Amino acid sequence: MKKKQVEKLLKHVAIYIRVSTDRQAKKGDSLAEQEDTLRKYVSEHNDMLLHSVYIDDGISGQKLNRDEFTRLMDDVKSGDVDLIIFTKLDRWFRSLRHYLNTQATLEKFGVGWLAVSQPFYDTTTAQGRAFVAQSMTFAELEAQTDSERIFSTFEYKVKIGEVISGTAPLGYNIVDKHLSPNDDAWKVVSIYEFYQKNPNLRAIMRFAADELGIIRGHNQFKRLMQNTKYKGVFRDNPEFCPPLVSAELWEECNRLLARNQRANKVHDYVFTGLMTCGDCGMKMAACTVKHRKHMKEGDTVALDGTDSHYRYPAYRCQRRINGHPCCSTKQFYEKTLERKLLEMLKPELKKYITSYEISAAPAASAATKRKAIEKKIDKLKELFINELITLDEFKVDRAKYEEAIAALPDVEPPQKDLSGIRQLLSCDIESLYLTMNVNEKNQFWRSFLDEIRIDNNHNIELKFR
Repeated sequence: MKKKQVEKLLKHVAIYIRVSTDRQAKKGDSLAEQEDTLRKYVSEHNDMLLHSVYIDDGISGQKLNRDEFTRLMDDVKSGDVDLIIFTKLDRWFRSLRHYLNTQATLEKFGVGWLAVSQPFYDTTTAQGRAFVAQSMTFAELEAQTDSERIFSTFEYKVKIGEVISGTAPLGYNIVDKHLSPNDDAWKVVSIYEFYQKNPNLRAIMRFAADELGIIRGHNQFKRLMQNTKYKGVFRDNPEFCPPLVSAELWEECNRLLARNQRANKVHDYVFTGLMTCGDCGMKMAACTVKHRKHMKEGDTVALDGTDSHYRYPAYRCQRRINGHPCCSTKQFYEKTLERKLLEMLKPELKKYITSYEISAAPAASAATKRKAIEKKIDKLKELFINELITLDEFKVDRAKYEEAIAALPDVEPPQKDLSGIRQLLSCDIESLYLTMNVNEKNQFWRSFLDEIRIDNNHNIELKFR
């Protein structure tokens, strides 16, 4: 028998492992112990073939958005998994609602599960499913009780100035569960003082890299400036830790930060909220691209160099900006996008209308036939009332018409109103577009588009509302 034929006879097993806290690991439920138990279980069964191991470390069972759990469910939907195994039911879920929703997906794709340390759970019978649901209810109650207890503990820790995580902000160390200034404290003070004089996050990034040896992103410095611990405050405790900067300096920098975010908005962008990377599916970020001018004789340049560059609004993949892998390496200029989209708009609108009408045709046809048959039934009633046909004739003919209605496909009638799009097609879009400002252009595109996808090869796909 060939290898592929043998594999088809085996159950493709997924191992799922989760630990949410160190306390659980200390109770003998560590990641390594779970994996060892589950791998041993697979090796002891000749009808099982290990597909993959999925590990969620430090994530609560009440959360559905877990990276490895999401990957597991994607493999389930792809047909790569026949059976999911885990050690105990509470490793799988601690929320009844999430469990029931996931169970529906598993049943749809014919995937079973097994808690190897709790073999008494059985989802093949109604009684077994009810027992599992009841167990999930108590697991959820226990998790919520734990959450309330943890919250109360954290609240008390904050009140007495103890840290509630194992990490400390720049400029502090954790000493005896309290934040204590360290040798980098002066760097934080320098950052605040520099920002007070130069309220620009990009300038802060350059200053920190060149003068302090600190390389961080735009958003990281923004969070640093907003961290209340640097003025000694955390949550409801105004004396949580020794401050590194005065309250006045912190308030002034955050006032400048809020003003800077508004004043720094050099451009309004035409496609704000619409651009999506066609390679990774991430939203695209609007940006301004600078190109140096070729200076001619007699041209003057401002002391800050602002007159020496042209600035163009553009879009680029947010995922790549954040340092994650993506094939999209290009910046897409707004003017070029506008020109291309205006060229392709009418053909794409016509294609969309045609596609929608084709998809809606069965429902429209069924609705037309239903109305015609209902009119015949009404006519039949008139004939009977006027004693032009007997009761038996009326019953026979009505039954025949009702059977015809029942035989019609049960298709939902079209819901979209395309009158606005048809009206748009009749307009001189290009001439109308030239009269709009940036905000009006944005409203124009958003009135009928949900998304504009563009990949690294400049292939554009429009998704209509």
